[in-house]
Amino acid sequence: MKAAPVNIPLPGGVLAGLHWSRPGAPKVLCLHGWLDNAASFVPLAPYLQDFDLLALDFAGHGLSAHRPANSHYYFINNLFDVDAAMEALGWEQCHMIGHSMGGGVASSLAAALPERVDRLCLLDSIGVVTLPADETARQLRASIKSVRKERSFLKPYESVEAAMLARQQNSALSDEAARLLCERSLEHTGDYYQWRTDPRLNWRSPQLPGDDQALVLLKAIRSPTLVITTPTVADYLGAEMLQKRLAAIGDCQHIEEDGHHHFHMDQPRRTGAHITEFLNQPYQDPGDPS
Repeated sequence: MKAAPVNIPLPGGVLAGLHWSRPGAPKVLCLHGWLDNAASFVPLAPYLQDFDLLALDFAGHGLSAHRPANSHYYFINNLFDVDAAMEALGWEQCHMIGHSMGGGVASSLAAALPERVDRLCLLDSIGVVTLPADETARQLRASIKSVRKERSFLKPYESVEAAMLARQQNSALSDEAARLLCERSLEHTGDYYQWRTDPRLNWRSPQLPGDDQALVLLKAIRSPTLVITTPTVADYLGAEMLQKRLAAIGDCQHIEEDGHHHFHMDQPRRTGAHITEFLNQPYQDPGDPS
């Protein structure tokens, strides 16, 4: 089944997406990682056939509009966008699947608005990116200096293949996965391929929460949660903090996978089976001893 393009008008600009529509099936909202786009979920979609699946492009990514000229791309803005998109769609509640940054958005929304999120699937993500308190001034300085630079166009490429190679320098993406992401993020100007991605996405955030705040958010999640991680997450957080974050979620199942950060694109059948089994589990009242 091929996805239909969707465009959701919001006050700050249109959010684009891909919709595998199955009327009457449970609704699932898919949220991609930083500098990725909705095509991140194209390989996974055939293995999630029990669901009405919608993958969004975050603002400034993929085919979505860039934020207005005087705006920034703060992580928290994505939560407001997702909430507004659900309002526009008439979705009061849905399951959510989030990869990387999208997992941070989905888990934060589940903490803030538990009535919005039925079940939560986090792919190589568990909570928000954090910063030690003693690095606050350094982070603020880096943010100011990054914003001070003039907005510029990202490097052009002579072909999609050249852009793919550049994308693969920072990730173990397969050729097929890299092509999917690049084709949705590129436009042909007539002479070369240019990224549609807003260069301001590379601006540094002025502030980031600490580990204590991240744990408080995770403890606020009421949704049954499936977390699938590769060694990437343990390497980033450290084994001890990973376990603390997993333990903070009241109803959490954890699966460890081999592979790289975009494992859901290169191992879609296996990942889809895990997600389908989890989302189809019958609801059990936490107070029910059975």
